[in-house]
Amino acid sequence: MNKKTSASSGKSKGKSTGRSRIRTPRVELHPASIKYLYKGHPWITKDRFSMKFPQGSPFVTAKLEEGKFAILLNDPTHDSVLARLWRIGEGSHLGPKDFYFELRQRMQDSFEARRGITDRENYYLAFGETDFLPGLFIIRLKDRILVQFYSNFWNHFEKDILKIIKDFYPNDKVWVQKRNLKRKKEFYCASNKSIQEDEFTVNEFGVDYIIRLNQFYDIGLYTDMAAIRNRVKDDFEDKSVLNLYSYTGAYTLFALKQGAKDVTSVDLSQKYLDWLEENLELNKMEGNTSLCMPTIKALEKFKEEGRKFDLIICDPPSASSDGKKVSKAIDAYKDMIPLFDMILNKGGKAHIFLNTHSITRKKFETKVKEYIGKRKISITGALRLTGDCPSLKGFIEGDYLKGLTLLKK
Repeated sequence: MNKKTSASSGKSKGKSTGRSRIRTPRVELHPASIKYLYKGHPWITKDRFSMKFPQGSPFVTAKLEEGKFAILLNDPTHDSVLARLWRIGEGSHLGPKDFYFELRQRMQDSFEARRGITDRENYYLAFGETDFLPGLFIIRLKDRILVQFYSNFWNHFEKDILKIIKDFYPNDKVWVQKRNLKRKKEFYCASNKSIQEDEFTVNEFGVDYIIRLNQFYDIGLYTDMAAIRNRVKDDFEDKSVLNLYSYTGAYTLFALKQGAKDVTSVDLSQKYLDWLEENLELNKMEGNTSLCMPTIKALEKFKEEGRKFDLIICDPPSASSDGKKVSKAIDAYKDMIPLFDMILNKGGKAHIFLNTHSITRKKFETKVKEYIGKRKISITGALRLTGDCPSLKGFIEGDYLKGLTLLKK
């Protein structure tokens, strides 16, 4: 996507022009933080400098060099990211009026960049740091909009965000979700506080999915995976598909829509498998078999039965538990890949994913190669966020959803 503004350049040259100009607390940055800001990395993480940032101010400013200052969004309550870059420029102060107009312009640019999306009703209107709206994610869900705060900074400007959204989407119902590391459910309808929950459907590439707001931490469909689903659509026709960690069945229904011969969906949660069945019934689709069990046990079962598949989809949570132990996805692949080798047909594929910013794409690929060893499997391609979820150069944490395509020789 082409951007009209950026965190380091654009229509605003860094000077506050509004009459409401106020002094912004000055902070000192670690030399490494300054280096990374110039490389395009927008986060200031916890260190001996950032731990001294003031508690009360939403903004802080830091001198980078003579005549160059960074305006930062201050979030001293975050566990690890204590500030995020707003812009680099000549000015060292930012007034509330200036911030509002800059925020509005960036949101407008972000909204307009998605105007061409017409083949699905769920897409990101704003994708955080990539759209120069650090820690702010906005999803369009047909005639609803879900605003997600990944930084407590945005609590100070919630009314401004809602006002801007209403100006551009006056008829949409707006929900707000405060995302947090503890996965505590903080959801509410900003358009009507009396509404406690919301259930409706959205259409993605010709398939309808049930969305449930404020019933669970997640809503029933991962929008950041939508463009990737469409990218691999040609892999499903007339194939026997295994969908691991199936959740509510997005890949299951998409596979059947693309002409899959049959699909087997595996998930540890019967609640989500029941949701999958509701989605299948909604679309009047047949051809799926669901298994409620841990993934490794399911794979071992298929091996013992001599079951074979043409395509495996594996998108595990970054960490999961079978009730007895917690395992990280990167470690789980050590046990899963040898079983993939045994249950894939010759010429079969596996699209495998890792959903965390704490492990780089390079490390993921290195680990997978290690787990493959001398088996007759090879890595033939990579999958990454795209479309309405673009990447930001210099910001490797933004590349959190990593995918690899494996081929059974």
